[in-house]
Amino acid sequence: MGFNCLLPSRSLIRISGVVSHEFLQGLFTNDLRLLLPGGSIWGCFLYHTGRVMCDAYLYQPTVVKDNGQTSIIVDVHSDMVNRLQEHLLEMRMRKKLQIENISKDFTILASTGPSCSSSSSSCSCSSSSGNDCGMETYVDPRSFALPTPLHKSILPTAEIPTKTTTTTTTTRERDPEGNYHKFLYSAGVGEGPDVFRHAKTLPFEANTDFLRGVSFHKGCYIGQELTHRTHVMLVTRKRTVPFQLRQSAGRVVSKGEALFADGQKVGEVLTSCGDVGLALLRLRCLREDPQLLLLQDGVAVEVRIPKWWDAREVRKIMSMTTTTTSSSQG
Repeated sequence: MGFNCLLPSRSLIRISGVVSHEFLQGLFTNDLRLLLPGGSIWGCFLYHTGRVMCDAYLYQPTVVKDNGQTSIIVDVHSDMVNRLQEHLLEMRMRKKLQIENISKDFTILASTGPSCSSSSSSCSCSSSSGNDCGMETYVDPRSFALPTPLHKSILPTAEIPTKTTTTTTTTRERDPEGNYHKFLYSAGVGEGPDVFRHAKTLPFEANTDFLRGVSFHKGCYIGQELTHRTHVMLVTRKRTVPFQLRQSAGRVVSKGEALFADGQKVGEVLTSCGDVGLALLRLRCLREDPQLLLLQDGVAVEVRIPKWWDAREVRKIMSMTTTTTSSSQG
C-alpha cells in the first residue's frame, strides 16, 4: 500500500555558499560529512541548554552553481521555519552565505510503495531551469525504521499537478497529510514540534539517537555537551513510543492526554492520527512485549517498542526497568 502526499506543513530554507557544510556542522546534531550530492541526513538543531529547537532534514542537490558553490536545503516544519531562519542568520555572522526561505516557490511531495516511482517521474523537473534547489527525489534517511522506503521530492509549486493521488480519498479530504502521518506513527517515527517540543524536548526523548540523527564522533556543535553527557551516563528517563487505540472506534485521542498504568500516570500523548499515535513514556514503566495502558476515561491503548530500536539499548532499558521494579517491591 503506497501513497503520494503533498506536505503543506513542511517549509524549505536554502543555504548557499562554499562554507555551507562547515557552517551547519557546528549547529546540527548529525555529521555534515555524511551529506553528499543527491543525499540527505536528518537530525536536530539544539539550544545551548541541549534542548531541541526543531528537527530537520538536510538535502544536498546534485546541481552545483557555476562558481562552485553548493546549496543545502533544510526541510523543517512550517511552525518552526521563521525561528530557525532567524537562528541561522544570527549564527552566520560574517560567513559568505545566502540563507533564504524558498517555501513559497517549492513544495515537498512524500511518496512510498508502488506510487513512488510514478510520482517522482511525473513530478520531477529538469535542473536546466537554472535553479539549484534540488528538484530531485531524496530517500528519507530514516527509511530503515519504516516498513518501506520513504521518498521526498522537491517540486516547483507552480508545476504541481492539480491532483496528487493518495490511497484514500476520504483521508485526503479530512487530513491532506493523514496517510503520511499514519505511516510514520505506526512505525514509531515522529517529526515536527508535537514530538520535538520547542525548548522542552531532549534529543534522546524523541529517539534522535536510535534514528541515527546524532553523531558522537563529530566535533563540537551547539547543545553537544548535555547530549554527550546524557549518552555517556545513560540518564534518559523517557522516550517516544508508538501506540494504537484498542477499543472505542471513533474515539479521538488528543495531544497531552495522560496515560495510566495501575492508576498511576506513566506518560502522555504527543500526537495522533486516527487510531495510531506517539506517546512520551517513562522508561521504568516500559515492557519488552506490547502492553495496554489506559486513557483518563478508561479507553485502552497498546504501546510497544519499535522493532528498529537497538537491541543492546533495549536490554539496558529492560535491565533498568527490572531494577526499578525490584527496588519498589523491596
